[in-house]
Amino acid sequence: MRALAGLMTLAGAVTTAPAGAQAMSPARYLEAAGAGDLYERAASQMVLESTTDAKVRDFARMMLADHARGSAALRAAAARARVRVPAAALTRLQTEQIAELRAETGLARDATYVAQQRSAHARALTLHQAYAAGGSAAALKAAAGRIAAVLARHVEALKAM
Repeated sequence: MRALAGLMTLAGAVTTAPAGAQAMSPARYLEAAGAGDLYERAASQMVLESTTDAKVRDFARMMLADHARGSAALRAAAARARVRVPAAALTRLQTEQIAELRAETGLARDATYVAQQRSAHARALTLHQAYAAGGSAAALKAAAGRIAAVLARHVEALKAM
């Protein structure tokens, strides 16, 4: 039931994100992007320590590397735009998702991870595409576009899992 409620919340967030993201301030964009990267790295690290599935392990490793690079790119772009990067913090939903992953083991954890990644990447892709299209800080817009391209590859990889 909690997973269904989470998916309904996610669906609402995805359908309303583009308009909100286009009008989003650079600081708010960085806050949302930072939370997403923090979640991706925490979830991937947890699954990496327990999975025996080679595809899940490879995907989790890719998440750790790509999201670390994405975070670094956003920090550099923020410095060029003279925007302070807020400390990354998980949202309530992301905290619940981490707790859900922590409660699962084995194949159930892997399946939960993949399902969560699909939702998280849909939200992240929407966020970055929208900021790239309508953000107000040029350096951040360019970084958002590059990150969106990476996230689109992640979405495709998730479809194959």
